[in-house]
Amino acid sequence: MKVAPRLVFAATLGFVAFALARAVAQDVSSDPASEAPPSVTDMPPPTVVKGYLQLGFDRLAGYEFTLQPQPTDQKLPRWNGQDQIPDVVKGWSGKKADLKGYMLPMRLEKGLVTEFLLMRDMSSCCYGSNPSMNHFVVVKMARGVPAVSEKVVKVSGTFKVNTNYDAFGIMTGIYELAGEKVAEAGE
Repeated sequence: MKVAPRLVFAATLGFVAFALARAVAQDVSSDPASEAPPSVTDMPPPTVVKGYLQLGFDRLAGYEFTLQPQPTDQKLPRWNGQDQIPDVVKGWSGKKADLKGYMLPMRLEKGLVTEFLLMRDMSSCCYGSNPSMNHFVVVKMARGVPAVSEKVVKVSGTFKVNTNYDAFGIMTGIYELAGEKVAEAGE
C-alpha cells in the first residue's frame, strides 16, 4: 500500500498540533518540577571553607539579569546593570571565593590558559544559546594553566562584581575572578 507524502505530512502535523494543544491545556502550576528555583535573596549565606566563600551558579545566576540598550546620546549616563544585581551578590565583591563550572579558554600564552570564561553549563559552547551576564565569570590567571574541557573545574581566587565593557562600549561581563588556582572539581 502506497501512502501519499502529503497525507503523511498532514497526519504528522495533526499529531504535533494535538500534542501541543494537550500540553498547553495541562495545568503545570502545581507540578513541583515546574517551580522556579529559589532566588539568591532567599538563600542562606554561602558557606566559608578555609577562608573562601563557596559560590555556585545557583547563587550567581539566582536572579534575572536583562541587558538594556545603551543611550545613543553620549551626554546621557551609560546603563551599567548595577541596579539589577542584588545587594547580597555585590557584598561578595572583593572576597576570596571558590567557584565551579566549565572552562572556556579565551586567551593562551605559551600553550597555557591565562584568561577564560567559567561557564554555568556547556549549553553556551559552539551551537548553544548566548548566556546571560550572570551565567559566567571572567577568570584571569596570574600564571597560565592547562586547558580543561568537558569537565567541571574548581577555581579559587578573589571574586569581583564589576561591569566590564569592550572597546566598542558593549557589556562583556559583570563577574570577574582573579584566579589563584584551578583544579578538576573532584580534587
